[in-house]
Amino acid sequence: MTLEAIHDIDVLADGTFTVFLEVAGAPSQVRESFDPALPRLHDRELIVTSDVTMVQLRYQPTAFNREILEPHRSYGVIVEYPMRFVDPDRSSLRVTVAGPMADVQQLVYETHDLAALTVENVTSYDPLSTLQCHDLTAHQQEVLHTAYECGYYEVPREATYSDIASELGCSASAVGQTLRRIESVLVSATISSTPPSREREV
Repeated sequence: MTLEAIHDIDVLADGTFTVFLEVAGAPSQVRESFDPALPRLHDRELIVTSDVTMVQLRYQPTAFNREILEPHRSYGVIVEYPMRFVDPDRSSLRVTVAGPMADVQQLVYETHDLAALTVENVTSYDPLSTLQCHDLTAHQQEVLHTAYECGYYEVPREATYSDIASELGCSASAVGQTLRRIESVLVSATISSTPPSREREV
């Protein structure tokens, strides 16, 4: 089992943390990795679909867990989910935050005292530029990026489902099914975030 992403973290009134994880691996492996008998783990729920496996955990946090989260609750900074685990060893997270520059700088400063931290990019924040892709699972993003790189979305198209499947090591039918789901997600997200024009032609 490998950790793919954190989709949400919250602190409950009793001081426990809840976290919503995206993981890769057989459900039996996931259940074994998050055995309810583990110390500090209060409960666990598995959600398995054809595209992704999610785990919701409630656990007693360590002192470090509290320290690393506290700065995020002290400044006017928003964490953009999901937070992706970084290759190759999945021991670190890529996190996008948005907020006033002074608050972001202070958050970086305090977090740097707690853990190794690298600032990869600083830019103006456009929530619509990444919203749609963050609605996709890690597998769907891989298929979409591979399709794009192969030229599937060029006009005219430069690749078929079979071409994409050969890059991914899966069947053409699986690629077609996944791309249709991706396109449905992206279209729905785009339409819902763009109000229809009320203008009429005369």
